[in-house]
Amino acid sequence: MLSWLRKKTKAIMITVAVLFFVSMFYGLGYRGISEFKGEKSGFIKVNGREVNPRLFTNILQKIRENFPARVKPSEALFIQNLALSQTIDFAVMLDQARKTESVSGSEINGAIDEITKAQKFPSVKELRQAVEKSGITWNDFKALLRDEILVQKAVRKVRDSASVSSSDLREVRARHILIRIKPGKEEEAKKLADKIYEKAKGGADFKKLAAQYSEDPGSKKNGGDLGFFTTGKMVKEFENTAFSLKVSEIGAPVKTDFGYHIIKVEDIRVRKISGASDPEAAIRKEKQESAYNEWFYGLKQKAKVEIMDPALKAMDLRFRGRIGDAVLEYQKAISKNPRNAFYRLFLGLLYEDSNKMELAIAEYKEAIKLDSSNTVLYITLGDAYKKIGNKALAIEQFKQASLIAGDDKKMHEELSRTFKSLGASALVLSELKEVSRLEKKEAFEKSLIEKNKVKTE
Repeated sequence: MLSWLRKKTKAIMITVAVLFFVSMFYGLGYRGISEFKGEKSGFIKVNGREVNPRLFTNILQKIRENFPARVKPSEALFIQNLALSQTIDFAVMLDQARKTESVSGSEINGAIDEITKAQKFPSVKELRQAVEKSGITWNDFKALLRDEILVQKAVRKVRDSASVSSSDLREVRARHILIRIKPGKEEEAKKLADKIYEKAKGGADFKKLAAQYSEDPGSKKNGGDLGFFTTGKMVKEFENTAFSLKVSEIGAPVKTDFGYHIIKVEDIRVRKISGASDPEAAIRKEKQESAYNEWFYGLKQKAKVEIMDPALKAMDLRFRGRIGDAVLEYQKAISKNPRNAFYRLFLGLLYEDSNKMELAIAEYKEAIKLDSSNTVLYITLGDAYKKIGNKALAIEQFKQASLIAGDDKKMHEELSRTFKSLGASALVLSELKEVSRLEKKEAFEKSLIEKNKVKTE
C-alpha cells in the first residue's frame, strides 16, 4: 500500500490556499499527537525560531482525511512524515512572510467571519466556544490564523508578480550553430562565430553552415534545427535573441554558458496548450507556479531546520535512509517517554526494516506491555512471527487481536483473511461469524433509526 500512498502524495500536497481558514478548524480537538499538546519548546526550529506544534497537528489531520481510516503502522509513519515535511515547508514560508508582510486586526476578524460561515456556526461566539473546548485559547487560535494569512499574502504576492508577455504566447522554430569556448580561447571562438554569422548574413545556406561548423551534436545533423520551443525552455540569453527575431532573420552571435550561438528563426506560431480553452490563462497559471517554486525552493535551500523532538527526528532520519541514527533517536524518545507504546512500535519497525527480527519482536512485545488493548500491536507482532515462519505464535497474536477487536467489523474481516492465509479454517469461520453478527447488529440499528424517522415525520 505504500506505493499507493506515494502516488497519492502529489494529489494531497498541502498548499497555502488549502491551509487558509479551513485547516485551522479541522485541527480543533485533534488528539492524534498528544505528546505535543501544550508544548512550548523542543519541537522544530526553522531559522532559529520555534514552530508551533499545533501547526503540525492541523496539517497531519488535514492530510489524514485523504487516506483510508485504517492504515498499517508503516503507512502511518509515511503520512506523519509527509505532515512533518509540509509543516517545515510552511514554517520556512512563514519565516519569510514575517519579514515582508503584515496582518491587521480587521483581516483576522474577516477570516474568523469566513470560518464561522463556512463551518455553519450561528455566530463567532459559538466558534470561540468550540475552539476553547478543544483546548486552544482564543488568542492562540488567532495567532495561528494570523500566521496563515501572512503566508497567504506572501505567496499571493509572488504569484501575482508573474506576468504573461507577447513572447509567452508564441512558439518559435529556430536553427542554431554552436561554437564552444575552449579554455583560454574565447577570442578565437568569438572570431569564428562572427565569421560564420557574416557568411549566413551573406546568403550562405544556414543548414550547410550548421553541418560544417556547429558543435551541438544533437542538432548538427539536422542543419541546426531545434524544432518549436516556448519561453522558459532555453537559457535566457538564447531565448531573448530567438524571440526578438522575425521569420528568416539571423541574430548576431550570442554568448551563453554553452558557447557562442548564431540563431536563425524559421517559423513563428501562436502557442497552443492541450485542453486549455484560454491559452493565456493557462500560461499565466504555469508562470505563477514557476515563480512560486523558484521563490519557495530558494527559501528552502537557505533555511536552517532543526528537528528537536527525538521521535520526529527519528522518523525524518528513517525516510532519509539513515537507519542507525534513527534507532538512536527512537531510543532517546523512549528514555524521555518510557510509557509511549508507539515509540517501541516504530523502533521495532526500524529493526524489521533492517531484518533484525529478534530485536523487532522484542520491541513489539514491550509495546504490548504498555498498551495491551491495541489490536494494531498484536497484528504487528503476529505479522512478525509470520514473517519468520513461526505460524503457532503468529496465530496466538492474531487470536488475541480478535478478542479485543470487539465490534470492529473491518478488523474481524481482516483477521478472517489472515487466518485463511495461515490455513486456520476453524478460526476463519469464527471471524466470519463475528462479521455476520455485526452485520445483523448494523441492520437492526439502521431499522430502528428508520422507524424513529417515520414517527417524527
